Amino acid sequence: MRIDPDLLDCSICFEPLCPPLYQLVLCIFQCQNGHVACLSCWSMLSNKCHVCSHDAIFARNIALEKIVESIKSSCAYAKWGCCELVSYTQRNTHEESCFFAPLMCPIPGCGYRGFTGRWSGHFLVDHHSADFLHFVYGQSFEVNLEASLPFLVLLGEDDHLFLLLNKNMTPFGHAFSVVCLRTGDLNWKFSYEIEAASTRNPENCMQLKASVTNAKEWEGLHPTESFLLVPYDFCSSTNITLSVSVGRSASV
Repeated sequence: MRIDPDLLDCSICFEPLCPPLYQLVLCIFQCQNGHVACLSCWSMLSNKCHVCSHDAIFARNIALEKIVESIKSSCAYAKWGCCELVSYTQRNTHEESCFFAPLMCPIPGCGYRGFTGRWSGHFLVDHHSADFLHFVYGQSFEVNLEASLPFLVLLGEDDHLFLLLNKNMTPFGHAFSVVCLRTGDLNWKFSYEIEAASTRNPENCMQLKASVTNAKEWEGLHPTESFLLVPYDFCSSTNITLSVSVGRSASV
């Protein structure tokens, strides 16, 4: 069966015929001529139809309510991996929290939203080329990070987006950890290693091995379960040098 989705929208607010947030039951009202309105709009009509402008006593359209409640459709992010069949009345709510929804670019002021596995093009085209490092899984790479930067973007060879987080923990030092900004693809588990050597005595070094934390958005959060606290004595006044590697394994 196919149906024009515009027929399932309120003819006043043009939003889907769904119950308001404060009510669980779907109520659709119509005048004697069959013009329908959602509950929120109907409550503001003062018994005058918004389409035919005639005085009208609105009644619930039970048949249309049952049709709308019975409709299920694929999530808008089905092509990215979501297999949910979503009730029409709950589609917007589902898509707002869907794990396969696009992510916001973490670069301040950017505003771009993208999907897991599609980040290289954005960072190369949208003038972020100086804001990230490409890396190969399982291979160590050196990071020279400004001490004041809160994070550095790392792009895996498969375009997964990682953030190397840097939190200044006055008066102790800098706390480093790694998160993966991703939605959808859970076929991989990620781990990371960070090593820091003292600038004064390279024989003194610190190392952390930990699992990568997954996050849907960058909101200035810093994981507390695992991090490497690098004392200020290990760093220069403006820069911090680290050896980092990120590992990838298939999820069981």
